[in-house]
Amino acid sequence: MKGRRGPGAPPRPGGGRGQRRASRGGAALAGLRAAARPAWAEPMTVKLVSQSDSLFKGHKRVVIPAYHVNFITSQQATAVATIGVRTRLALALFGVEEATMRRLADEAYADLRAQFADAGIEVVSEADAKALVTTAGLALAPGNLIRGGGGGGVTVGKSIRRGFVTVGAAQAPALTAYKLPEQIGGFGNSMAIAGQLGAGKGMQKPAWDLDANVIIPSLTLDFAQMEASTGQGMLGARANAGGVVQFMIRTDSPVTTLNPASGGRFSTPGGLRPDKDVVSRTSFATVEEGGAPVRIGSMTTTVDENYQTVARARGDAVIVNLPVWESLVRDAYRGYNAAIVAAVAKVVKR
Repeated sequence: MKGRRGPGAPPRPGGGRGQRRASRGGAALAGLRAAARPAWAEPMTVKLVSQSDSLFKGHKRVVIPAYHVNFITSQQATAVATIGVRTRLALALFGVEEATMRRLADEAYADLRAQFADAGIEVVSEADAKALVTTAGLALAPGNLIRGGGGGGVTVGKSIRRGFVTVGAAQAPALTAYKLPEQIGGFGNSMAIAGQLGAGKGMQKPAWDLDANVIIPSLTLDFAQMEASTGQGMLGARANAGGVVQFMIRTDSPVTTLNPASGGRFSTPGGLRPDKDVVSRTSFATVEEGGAPVRIGSMTTTVDENYQTVARARGDAVIVNLPVWESLVRDAYRGYNAAIVAAVAKVVKR
């Protein structure tokens, strides 16, 4: 098995494979695999599941007050079998600037409007969409950007933590009310956002006045699949942390909806989400072992595998091939947007 290379070692290509092992009275293993396939274009087909097919009844138009793209930028898998048998694998995304994320969020929003237009479904003007946000009293994210995720604390057993950057489209800015599922008590709670946005009847009356269903996408794009486990083997306790570098649309990509009714006195909040993670086989990055500081929480604290705040803690840098990665992001938002349009058209064009 290959040993860990130092921070100065050259990057491992996307088809490479690396693992590292440490042993303390048992076994602790951390390993990383990179997708061993060439780059090629492939569609990313998304199937959305919803609470009800009637989410969009009664209105032929849609309004898009916000469009969020959540870029996962760091991953950390930790496994703790005993105090002496534990391991951690940390990854960080490199080579993507904030300006690139903002540009791609703008593209994703524009693509959704264009796909609705192509389907013959009218989209409310951007000015009216912004007025709806103001009337409803919803707060915009400062700077149209949110950083977060990760999280400190001691791992008991195993944990997977992710850091992210959320950006909104310039003409459909990010809302502070919108959060990734892990921020509201665990994965699978993405539908809970709908009630939060519709609370206090702030949005339902202006949406009724626009004669439009509210659509708020939140596309989550990841760069690795991480795993952690503990158990007992022939040599004693075992702790394993590993991962695969691969581009994917996460199932935690909710589409919040609000269907106003009865003159705006009532509404039906709801949502849709992908039925599964949608994974691309395209290789898009190289991996440099030890090429990144391990950052969690606010992204300013450096913590090693023993939970000590030290400068030496390192993680692996996933260095993207930017043109390939951008192409994958475009494939992702086109597939995601197409699923949204299909869900609305299924109801309003009967």
